[in-house]
Amino acid sequence: MRLIFAFDGGGTKTHLAVFDDQGHVLYQKLGLGCNHQSIGINHFKKVIGTLYQDALVELDVQHRQIAMVYLGISGADLPEDYEKLEAACRSMFNQTPFVVTNDAWIVMRSGLKSAFGAVAISGTGTNAAAIGHDGKKAILRSLGFVLGIYGGGLDIARAALHHAFRADELTYHDTLLKTEIPLLLDCRTMAEVVPFFYPTYRLPRDVMGSITALVNRLALAGDVVSQDILREAGFHVGWQTAGVIRQVGSEHETVPVVVGGRVFQSESPCFLEAFEQQLKTIVPKAYIIHPVYPPVVGAYLFALDHLGIAQDEKLDQTLKESWHNHEKSD
Repeated sequence: MRLIFAFDGGGTKTHLAVFDDQGHVLYQKLGLGCNHQSIGINHFKKVIGTLYQDALVELDVQHRQIAMVYLGISGADLPEDYEKLEAACRSMFNQTPFVVTNDAWIVMRSGLKSAFGAVAISGTGTNAAAIGHDGKKAILRSLGFVLGIYGGGLDIARAALHHAFRADELTYHDTLLKTEIPLLLDCRTMAEVVPFFYPTYRLPRDVMGSITALVNRLALAGDVVSQDILREAGFHVGWQTAGVIRQVGSEHETVPVVVGGRVFQSESPCFLEAFEQQLKTIVPKAYIIHPVYPPVVGAYLFALDHLGIAQDEKLDQTLKESWHNHEKSD
């Protein structure tokens, strides 16, 4: 029996799951976030290394029993990122084969039966990637607004603050954001919100996430400005996703598009409707898939691809039953 260690490493948490090569999940554990761009490469090594060593001990296995370690990592964006991350992994995994890739890819693979299609992510940030039938890949730089992306949760929160301040000064349409954002921050007025941003930015990221959630609630309640913010974000994520599909030459094909991230899960339909409309304007035969499994399973399935193990019906059924049983036991 060969073991596969699958990592989903994000900015706020890291998920390790260990599988065998027949679809059985044997172990799971969560750790701290490991994005080296925000916490440094040494902390990345500490998070990944601790999870890895703990699993070896708890499962009582040796390095030679591991067929592959597959890591989908937030912050694996540019060639210099991969150089740092791969050097760190070589020092942790000895001679065990490993693959480091951007976490967008494992979200995509978690919803597909084979490595063809696209993924669109809108969580804290946003990203999109695609793989063609010939294996050609394309992925966004995903390095912020100035470098070409828009449509993540932080973008939505910033837009909400922008329009709330404008509404407060009567330079834009009125919106419930003007009264609800101060309440969220234990303030009475938008004027009292200013010190959170000027002269020094001091609003925690999780609070910005609460503002994103507020936009969704107000959009569902009929606030037009909140609806417009979500539609604008969805429009851009749709265009970005169409862009990576065009880069691999699949815009005229029937392309499955896996969607992931908290913004895609919101109750308000505004974001998803705008996303799908813009995507299909450019890729008419694209269709949306909401993945059944979490991204860490996508890392496992990509490892199987690398090992030449087919995702056949038997493996699918074993994986489905084993994952379900393991989730219940947790």
